[in-house]
Amino acid sequence: MLTRQETADLERFVDAVKASLPGYRESEQQRQMVAAVAQTFDDCLHGSAPAETDGGNLLVCESGTGTGKTFAYAIPGLVLARSVGKKLVISSSTVALQEQLAAKDLPFLQSCSPWPFSFALAKGRGRYVCPVRLYLALEAARQARLDGDGDACASEADALHRLAEALDAGRWDGDRDQLDDAVPGALWDRLTTDRNGCAGNRCPRFGDCAFYRARQRIRDADVVVANHDLVLSALEMNPGSVLPDPSECFFVFDEGHALPHKIVQHYAERHPVRATYGWAGEVPDVVQTAVHALRLDAAMHPRVQAACADVMRALGLLWQWIGKAEGWADGVLRFAHGVVPDELAEAGEAQLAAVEAVLDLLAEVRVEALKCAAESPELVQQLLAELGAQVVRGARVADTWKLMLRHDRPGTAPTARWVERAGDDALIAASPIDAGDRLERALWRRVSAAVVTSATLTAGGSFKLFTHQTGLDRLPAVRTLRLASPFDYGEQARLVVPRMRSSPTDAAAHTVEVAELLPALVAGGASLVLFASAQQMQEVYDRMPASIKAQALVQGQLSKGAILQRHRQRVDEGRASTIFGLAAFHEGVDLPGAYCTHVVVPKLPFAVPTHPWEQARAEWLQRCGRSPFRELVVPEACVRLAQAVGRLIRSHTDRGTVTILDRRIVTRSYGRELLRSLPPMRLEVFGRSSSAAAHDGLDCEGRSRTVEPHRQRGTNVPQAA
Repeated sequence: MLTRQETADLERFVDAVKASLPGYRESEQQRQMVAAVAQTFDDCLHGSAPAETDGGNLLVCESGTGTGKTFAYAIPGLVLARSVGKKLVISSSTVALQEQLAAKDLPFLQSCSPWPFSFALAKGRGRYVCPVRLYLALEAARQARLDGDGDACASEADALHRLAEALDAGRWDGDRDQLDDAVPGALWDRLTTDRNGCAGNRCPRFGDCAFYRARQRIRDADVVVANHDLVLSALEMNPGSVLPDPSECFFVFDEGHALPHKIVQHYAERHPVRATYGWAGEVPDVVQTAVHALRLDAAMHPRVQAACADVMRALGLLWQWIGKAEGWADGVLRFAHGVVPDELAEAGEAQLAAVEAVLDLLAEVRVEALKCAAESPELVQQLLAELGAQVVRGARVADTWKLMLRHDRPGTAPTARWVERAGDDALIAASPIDAGDRLERALWRRVSAAVVTSATLTAGGSFKLFTHQTGLDRLPAVRTLRLASPFDYGEQARLVVPRMRSSPTDAAAHTVEVAELLPALVAGGASLVLFASAQQMQEVYDRMPASIKAQALVQGQLSKGAILQRHRQRVDEGRASTIFGLAAFHEGVDLPGAYCTHVVVPKLPFAVPTHPWEQARAEWLQRCGRSPFRELVVPEACVRLAQAVGRLIRSHTDRGTVTILDRRIVTRSYGRELLRSLPPMRLEVFGRSSSAAAHDGLDCEGRSRTVEPHRQRGTNVPQAA
């Protein structure tokens, strides 16, 4: 139960926001979310030791577009974190939302808050300049200019001089994202470092290091704005290295629908075979340079040479096996049920042992180099960066083989394992099919309390797929709450499924028919056409008349940002504009009002399992006697379709139409599940209108039927504000 003081603080905070925000619209959905978030944080775990929890301190909340979820989680998060002495960490999947939180939402909340609070943006070390490396690069560029190496060196020297001058004068804090002029990636890589290449407090520039200053701001801040990738990485480091211990934090994962993909990406491993030859050849030279420059033990170099020779021999066995292996399909050799052939496993074990021996020796060299930091700080920093780069490359090889050779527990989903050709090289790759158990141990069992929210977390009205992929289904008391959008979709939008001759199962005929229908659908307006495949998008575009091609902006021809900017400009000028887009335009696109009045979906976004990881996942379900199509393909299509349709109505005053050029949504039994994932728009099927809500109003033949009004599903929570 919230205390009287906490309840009073919530009410004061909410009232201040209402008074300060012009055009503020209060909704029942937002009130419910505030109450649910407050209840979750009130049920937080205390203490720093890992605690057994049934999940009562965790909330999964699908919050429809327009709910105002940022304020709905931030206000109770701030109130309860302050009350119990926790830090609030808000994590996003996109830079855009991070910037919005840091530049707009949190400063506004600071102006409304009944008490002062501070916030800081958390980023990886690679976003900050290393002062030592900056000055080393500047000195090298100046020397190259004196040697007359051309205009390119002079331009680079000037750019580095401006950076160093701005850093010294305090006009730049060392954050790459705060620069007015972009620094090319190849140059920036020479100006930053990672933890392996950093001398830490032994560095002569430690006191004015941008990364460590930023880390101190994070320690001092009440609120930390992070991203999902950074959070996942921080969970594997010592608490305090990047983020505080989860037991001392309230976490909010905004855009939580991206978590399952981020988890799998984070725990997947791969390494190139032939490129590893290059690594094994470079390491002895790097070590020899360090030994000579710092007068280290001369015996280190021959020891490293011998260890790298072992790596070369193991790579030879591995490449030999790849050359004679059979069963390749489209350049991929996937191992059924994750079982690695014995001969490959033997080569992999030899590879792992040899690489770990090299890494151990590199660690020895690094320790000895650090001892010289006081005498030769700049030289040591440069050598540490070179050694660190080699450690990263070697660790990738070792981590890949650890996952390749790990024994999967009986009865659990196996690890997906495969080899794929990449030009004249080959990649060894492994990825967990189900990484939810790792997140359960690393985060959900450790965090004081957490909220996961997004506009699209359910599939067909169910949280089952999402909670399984994120490991939340292992905790029986996790709260789930599904909040519909406050928008009046019945009045603001309609969903049209026209009668069509063809089905997408006949790809050629369907593409021809889509090309026939599309000009009339997009002529004269502001439209977003969201394709499921690049091939169909290009083929349809090629069939468009000149008038439609003139108004079309096609993904791939320009950057996403440039397409959106040009689209808005055309609409502002009163001209027609149509965006042809793929998955990148299904989310993170905000085109309110006249900027988008028609969303066209040519084909339901069913993903064909072509990636080895997807194939292994489907294989596992089939082995268990389950249906990959029903359990994976349809639910994931539900989420993607809901994201696409969600581009249409972005405010209470928007009006528009969604047209789906795929009759399967009303002729196949799974169509009901897809429709149930969409907002309750007015429905028009095969030319016949229906007042029934889109998610409940059809039978499998596309006939409308009378339905009960949509009822809100979710956990009942007391109203906190």
